Amino acid sequence: MMKVAMLALLLALSGYYLAVLYLAAHPKVSLAYRYYYLELKTRFWSRYQTLAYVPGAPMDLVVERVPFLTREGWHIPDETGKGSLLSEPGGLYFILHKVDGPLRLSGTLTVPVAGCTLTVGQGRWQETVKFAEAGSQSFAVLIPSDGLVADPDQPNLVTLSPCEPLYFQSLIMTNLD
Repeated sequence: MMKVAMLALLLALSGYYLAVLYLAAHPKVSLAYRYYYLELKTRFWSRYQTLAYVPGAPMDLVVERVPFLTREGWHIPDETGKGSLLSEPGGLYFILHKVDGPLRLSGTLTVPVAGCTLTVGQGRWQETVKFAEAGSQSFAVLIPSDGLVADPDQPNLVTLSPCEPLYFQSLIMTNLD
């Protein structure tokens, strides 16, 4: 009788641990959760946010912890109100519900030295913006639509590569009308 009980307990525990291993290998979590906790791709995550971006929605990088920022390159917003520091190549992960043509990525930032550049890329496309003066600047680039996808399981990635560390105050992506 004792052997039967031990065998039953062993089979139950084996089944439980197989189920745990299966769930660990195939987690059913949101894409934002997956990119933050499992794949370590994004800088911030909140239970109430997704990676879905609505063109025209501003990203305040002075106060907010924007969920679209990549883990590489970006720092938390500066306590003095300078903005979010991009010290090395980073970018933005986002999901579009539909692609209505190219997107205009624009933003405001603080440039430390005259002649500094910011390279913006998406897939095979890239464009470099050169800032002639140091100080508060704004920029705008057109991201071609041929590399953008409207797939809830495949986020778009726009890369940002600064020549020097830059403080970003805001970013916004808008459709061309």
